[in-house]
This record gives sequence, structure tokens and C-alpha cells, in this order.
Amino acid sequence: MKSYPQHLKSTQEFGETHSTTKKPILRSSGIFPVIQNQHYSSSIHFLGYWLLKRNIPEITLGITLRNADGTTLLQKTEIIDVAKAFSVNLSSLLSEIDFDIKNNFLGSIEIEFHSTKDLVFPYPALVLEYHNEKFNTCVHTLGRIYNDPEDLKENESFKVPESGFDIHVNDDLNSFLSFVNGPLPNNEGIVQYEVTNSNSEKLTGSFSLGYLKSFETKFIEFREHITNLSSFLKNNSGSISLKHNFEGFYPRFLVGTRQSSLPSVSFTHSYYDCTSCSDKTDFWNRNNDTHNDSSIYIPLFTRNNEYTNLIIYPNFSPCNFSINLEFYNKNGEKIHELPKFLHVDTTKSKLHKIDFNEIISKYENSEIYCSNITCNFENNKIPSRIKFGLDVGMRNLKSKLPCNICFNSKMGNPLIENKPGSFHWAPIFPNRNSVIAIGNFSTLKNYQRDSEIEMTFFRKEDSSTISKKFTLKANCEERIYSNDADIKQFIKTEGWVTIKANNPYIQGFYFNFNNSGSVSGDHLF
Repeated sequence: MKSYPQHLKSTQEFGETHSTTKKPILRSSGIFPVIQNQHYSSSIHFLGYWLLKRNIPEITLGITLRNADGTTLLQKTEIIDVAKAFSVNLSSLLSEIDFDIKNNFLGSIEIEFHSTKDLVFPYPALVLEYHNEKFNTCVHTLGRIYNDPEDLKENESFKVPESGFDIHVNDDLNSFLSFVNGPLPNNEGIVQYEVTNSNSEKLTGSFSLGYLKSFETKFIEFREHITNLSSFLKNNSGSISLKHNFEGFYPRFLVGTRQSSLPSVSFTHSYYDCTSCSDKTDFWNRNNDTHNDSSIYIPLFTRNNEYTNLIIYPNFSPCNFSINLEFYNKNGEKIHELPKFLHVDTTKSKLHKIDFNEIISKYENSEIYCSNITCNFENNKIPSRIKFGLDVGMRNLKSKLPCNICFNSKMGNPLIENKPGSFHWAPIFPNRNSVIAIGNFSTLKNYQRDSEIEMTFFRKEDSSTISKKFTLKANCEERIYSNDADIKQFIKTEGWVTIKANNPYIQGFYFNFNNSGSVSGDHLF
């Protein structure tokens, strides 16, 4: 894990002092566990955003397909010189090597982008999808192979466990961990775990994965390695922290749950367990009277059979803080406010869940559309990394799994006030009832800045686009649906949307509401 100040510098965040000797990023990559079986397959999606955001005229795409043992099965290259939607489909790659589709496949796809101009980020904006006609699940780039020894040293300066996601284990649901080992063999992969159930009780232990080959793909079901896990979780969701001895790759894990009765998956990525991070650089030093310590907007889906939960995992640097909830209608008017709704004492290491359906049911007013969540920390000890889980799901349908989005609360950073605008993008899966939720919310305590938004839609078939412009008032949310007539007519198979704003505080998420009840989603890039 990098220190947070180093992370801000290396990602060239607005207002930061950048080193004039920084080495340009000429390779940006991600590596993904992929599966194809009788029930579902895997794809990787991206937009040619480098042409839009970086003004890079072309980059080289490299694709490497490996089997579970790490053996290379296929390598190919392609030039990306147009801003449109792209996808890499596992089924198509397997057909190129004459793989017998009657057999199951577990392996990895590594995606590399090479450029002669600085790509800034060593990890590209890719989306991994597992899917069939009844479900899909999505997550952005997670694991990657380091570019060089300097990249490795910078990212492994602090070693912490991975955590920050839901686990379920019962007769129908089975949570898992998956990753692709790096180029370095591991004589014995060791994982130490701490499970927290819904009552905040703890279960600890360790297990061995044995010898790990170079680029080997591992898919690990927790109940096969943790005795009595199902009874410990008591048919409720819990969380887990995983300390490991893996080296030579960026260990952001693919984590999620498989459902047997509706053959499907819901996944997300793991995140740093910062409970042992108490150095000066682990805390934010720019607290400002005009800003909340941190805040984040979330859309609320609470109508009909929809539900929304916010999960606060026991993964924070040592601190105490209060979570305040503000509720807004579609016009940006504050409907209700719940100050100090939840007090979090990290020394007690509790798992918290905020059920928004339960909260909203207490009010007769049904205009509540979204929430702004603010965090106020005690003694100016503001952790620099604040991650939550956003679960959005549907009840009484075949799928039992919500999405479980790992997302961060925004720091109250006064430097951002001078940023002229923002640029975000997200995938659109038109046949899955996609929703793009865009919020104009800030860490500023007295926020009143409207924003001009321009959305541009791209598709896979060609480089043509359509656009939509509107004004988004302060503390307002706008939702764009793939079933809107103009979008549905334009995007036939898959697409992307970019959101350009003259305001630095624009935030958002995307969701896919499958008819089976499966919900997938992530935050915007």
C-alpha cells in the first residue's frame, strides 16, 4: 500500500505538487480471473477514453489468455485509435484456440495498454463482467502486474490485509476469493483471516494454498477453508479481513458470492484493512472549517421491491467519528436530516449496516430520492482512506444477491474548490435496465453551486455519438435510464457514457437491474 500523500502525487491529483522527475507511465494493465462454464461466461469492457481525456491519438492493446496453471494460451495485439466501446470476450478467445466449450474453463485474461505518451495511471479503466441472460455482475480493474521494481517498491511500502466486502455462506450462497498470482512463484501461499459476523463476533484462523505457480489463477471458496463458517455467520452477511504473503503483484482481490439456485455471481473488489495504519501519513491534515471532514452522496433505491443498505466495515485507521444522514428530494431540497445517526468507535471493531428502507419508512414523505452522508471525526483524526460498501438489491425475485459496491467517502479538500470541472465515464448494458445516477454534492458545508452537464453516449458498433445536456442544481441527482427512447435506439449491444461538468464535485454510480432480481453496479470512473 502506498502512503496517501504518495498516492495523491502519483495520480497527479488536482492541486498537488508534482515531481518534475516522475517517470511517465507507458504501460497500464489489469489482470482478471475469468470463468466459462455451462451457466455463464466472462467479458472485459472499456471505452477508448485516452483519446478523450489524455488527447493520446492511439495506444496499443495487448491481450494474454492463460489457463489456471498460468500457461499462456493466446496472445494478440490491436491498435486503439478511436473513442468507442470495446470488449474482450472470453468465449471468443477460447474459440480462437479451439477450446472445447463442453469443458469448464478457469484462467486469466491480462489486458495491457502501451503508449509513447504518459498514461498517468498504471491501472486502466476496465470493467470485468460475469454474465448470462439472467444476471450480470461488474467491477472495475483490480489486480495488476507491476510495471517495474520501482512500481513494486512504491506499492508494497506498507503491507496491510485486504477487507471491505460482504460474505455469505449458507445452503444456497457461497462467498469466494479469487486472484491471479504474479510472475514470482510462491512456495506456500498463506492466508490469515478474521471474520466478523452481523453481531460483530470474531472468528480467526489461517489456511494454506500450497505452492502458487507463476500467473496461476486461484478461486477459493471460504467455507472449504474455514470450519463452521456457515453457522458462525448465522444466515446473515458478515465481513472478512485477509492477511497474506503474496508478492510481486498488486493484491486487490476479486471477491463475491455465488448463488446455486439461480446460477449466478455477485462480486466486487477487496480494499485495504487500515486498522493497523496509525502513522501521521494515514490521516488527513487539511481539515477546514468550510468543509465537512468527509462526505459522499449515494442514490437511494427503496421503492417497490428495491432496497439500499450502507455497510460500515471494521477497516478504518484508529479513530472515532459520527455518521450524519441528509435526505434530499429530486429538486435538491433537504427533506430530513439525522445528525449523529451512528457513532463509530474503531476500538470496538464493529460491523454496521444502515438500512435506508427502514429509515425512510418512518416518514410519510415519499419524495426522498438520495442521501448525502457526512462524517465528523473526533480530535481531528481523519483517516485518509474511508471506504464503505453500498448494497442495492431487489426482494422476492430469484436472485438473492445485491450489488456490493466498494466506494470511498470524499475528503474535505479545499484545493478542489479551484478545480475547473470534472470528467467521469461508465458502461451501459442496454438490455439489463441500466441506470446512471449522477449527483451534484460537495464536502462544503454551505454548498450552492449548480453544474452544467454534458453527457456523450458511445457504442460498440462505430464511433458515432449522441449527446444530452442539462443543468444539475446543487444537492440534486439525475438518473439516466438505458430504456430511454433515444438511448435504447442508439445503443444496441453495449455502450459507454461520459459525463463532462464545469464543476469538480460531480459524483455518481451505475447499476443494472436484471429481471431475475440480480443487481450489479459500481461507482463512476
